Amino acid sequence: MKFLLEHKLPKKLRYAKVYFEAGPTSLLFSLDGTNADWHASIGRRKGVRLSDAEYTRLRSEVPAVEMLDDDGQRVLIRNAAGVEELWEKPQWVLTRAHKRS
Repeated sequence: MKFLLEHKLPKKLRYAKVYFEAGPTSLLFSLDGTNADWHASIGRRKGVRLSDAEYTRLRSEVPAVEMLDDDGQRVLIRNAAGVEELWEKPQWVLTRAHKRS
């Protein structure tokens, strides 16, 4: 089990980061000024592998709006629902999906 708390606490809370991990479950919450962000995962940290046909079906249902990053091994895409998807190449393996608030 891991628990991490980072903060800079003047009179007002301007920055805080909390990370909690227990077994296969993790939770991260960060606050930076007016921006708040969180990630959570339960279960295995293994990616979801899709065939080309399944990936094509997914893209037709939820189209990709913007490619945020492509380093040759991974692709970070923002879809029409506002979720950022991290895919590994050359096969379509979804390793992370995250919605920014």
